[in-house]
Order: sequence, then structure tokens, then C-alpha cells
Amino acid sequence: MVNLCALRDNDRDHRPDCDGRSQTLGHIAISTFRLFCHRLDWRLTYLDNMVRTMKTNSPKKGLAGKLISLTIIAIAILLAMYVWHQRSQSPSTDDASIDADVTHVASPVGGRLASLSVTENQQVHPGDILYQIDPVPYRLAVAQAQADLELAQAALETKKRALAVQQSSAKVAAKQTHRSNTNLALANRTVERLRPLAAKGYVPQQQLDQAQVAERDAETSLQQAKEQESAAAQAIDNTASAEAAVHAREAALAIAQRALEDTTVRAKTAGRVVGLSASPGEMLAPLQSLFTLINTEEWFAIANFREMDLQHIAPGNCVTVYSMIDRELPIKGVVQGIGWGVMDTGHIVLPRSVPYVERSLNWVRVAQRFPVRIKLENPPPQVTRLGASAIAEVKRGAACK
Repeated sequence: MVNLCALRDNDRDHRPDCDGRSQTLGHIAISTFRLFCHRLDWRLTYLDNMVRTMKTNSPKKGLAGKLISLTIIAIAILLAMYVWHQRSQSPSTDDASIDADVTHVASPVGGRLASLSVTENQQVHPGDILYQIDPVPYRLAVAQAQADLELAQAALETKKRALAVQQSSAKVAAKQTHRSNTNLALANRTVERLRPLAAKGYVPQQQLDQAQVAERDAETSLQQAKEQESAAAQAIDNTASAEAAVHAREAALAIAQRALEDTTVRAKTAGRVVGLSASPGEMLAPLQSLFTLINTEEWFAIANFREMDLQHIAPGNCVTVYSMIDRELPIKGVVQGIGWGVMDTGHIVLPRSVPYVERSLNWVRVAQRFPVRIKLENPPPQVTRLGASAIAEVKRGAACK
């Protein structure tokens, strides 16, 4: 064995002279190094003795040691194969994140922001008022639509009264036609009776002539009555146009009332308000998003698994999800669906053209990953934040036992 400390003692006489402070520091360093060398020499001596003892052991003990070593190696190989099989059948990934549905809160109507009832990161519940747009213009629009409706209803009533008069005139004309028919029939019979009597001289010829004139007058009256009846029938109007006008005004009133209701924006689901950067008095355009509402009623995890792992994943599988916010809390989840497509960055599609193929060749093939949507069951609120990193283990883990 080489005595390192002896070597250092021999070299100490060759160090250059220094001032007193440097010599003091040097002595301290040398003392520390001596202590380290003595401890190192003791360990090296102990290891040397162990090696000599192992060399002097009998051949039987060496064979037993080899068998023990081979047994340990075999167990390690079997354990590694078991772990590999379990992980291939129950894949896991650390390329996951916590996800939730989001709503971009906006109103279909525009106007001045009158009041804002929420703050950034505030928890809201279904039905809570989020903000309100100035309702005065929309109240006036409702009043105008209501007046237009009343005007259309009045026009409809006038139309109905005119229609009643027209129908009455048509009935009078019909009765006049019936009376003219009766008079003509009477005149015809009178002429038929007087003609043979006048021929025999029983009645004067003048009487027959008067009867014939009355017959022609009756024919003319009948013709006029028929024309009046036809004109009266054609003059009968209907209320279709007036009723359509009323329906149009009713629809306009409903639209105005809906616009007035839309000036008050309420939460449809429970959630957290994020991305709020507005204040009362700001002008908003229709459908302008004011902030985002994260739905806190349902939480999901989006886990990106390699394509060779998808054959071991199916909808309905139990999944244990760990949020990186707190790795000690396992979250139980269920596979809801597996992504059916991702964007291929190496495939360029040009419309109405031949396929584009790059001349370069990638010698390293990276496995594609597909997103798997996992629905979380009753996740702890303190670990569910949109976009938080997560780990997903399919068909294993603390939550799936």
C-alpha cells in the first residue's frame, strides 16, 4: 500500500516561504489533508484485507457465491420482464394536462357596459348576473314594437268591419237577383195568358202590349241584379294581409323583448371567471367576448399516448390521474374517447395539385401521439386548474384498485 500521507510529509520542505498568515493557513490545510489521508489509508487497508480473505476461501464458497449471484440476476431479469409486461398492458404517460370546457361569455347585443358584477378568478353559479349592458335603448325599442303591434291590431279590426259590410252587400244583391227572377217569371206567365185572349178579342191589344213591356223590364232587371251580385261577391275582401301584419308586429315585439333580456348576461353553468380586463362604461360590440368562464362542474384530463399504446386503451377503462399541483392525491377517471386524428406536419396538401413529397429522409422515426380524453370523477378542487400538468396511468394506480 502506498502511504499518501508520507508523500505529503516529504514534500512539505519544498514549499516556498510565505508570510506568517499564509503559513498559518497552510498548516491548517496540511493538517486537514493529513486527517483525510489517514482515513483513506485505513479504508484501503480494510479493502485489501477483504480481497485477500476472499482469495483464501475454499472453492465451495466461491461456487455458492456464483450461484447466488446468478439467482439474483435471474430474479432481476424476471422482475424487469414482469414490469415491462405490466406497463405495456397498462400504459402511462406524463404528457397530460387538466382540461375543462370553457365558455367565451358574450352578449348578442351591443351597447355601453352599465355594470360588472364579477371579478377575476371569481367563482360563479348558474343564474348569477355577470354583467349588464345599458337597457334604455332596448326598452324604447320594445315600446316602439308594442305601439306598432297595437296599430296593426287596430287595422285588422277595421278590416273586419269593412269585410262585414261587403258580405252584407253581397247578401242583398243575391236577394235582389232572386226577386228579379220571380218578377220575370210572373211577367212571362202574364204574357202567356193574355196572348190567346187578345187574339180572340177578349182583352184589348194594349193590355197585351203592356204585359210584354213588363216582361222585357223584368228581364233587364234580372240581368242588372245578376251583375250587381257578381260585383258584390268579387268585392268581398279578406283579413289575410291585416293578420299577417299583426303577426309581423308580434314577432318584432318578441325580438325587441329578447334583445332587452340579453342586456343582462347570466352564468349558464358554475365556473371561474378568467381573462377579465374591462370596466363599466366601455362600449361593447354585439357578440364581443368580455371574458372566459371555465366550467367547474366537469373536469377532464387530456393525455397524449404513443400510437403503439392505443391498442391497450378503450373507452370505459379506469385511469388514475395525478395532478402535478399535488402528486399525493390520486384522481379516478374514465376514458371517454380516443382521438381519431392529429395534424401531420410532414404532409402538405395543395388544392388541385399533385402530392408534395420532401426529398429529405428522416432516419429517426418518432412515435406519433394521440390525445385521450379522460373524464375525472369528483376531483379535489385544489388540484383542478385548467392547463395543469398531469400524469395518467391506465388500468392501474391508486384510484383504480
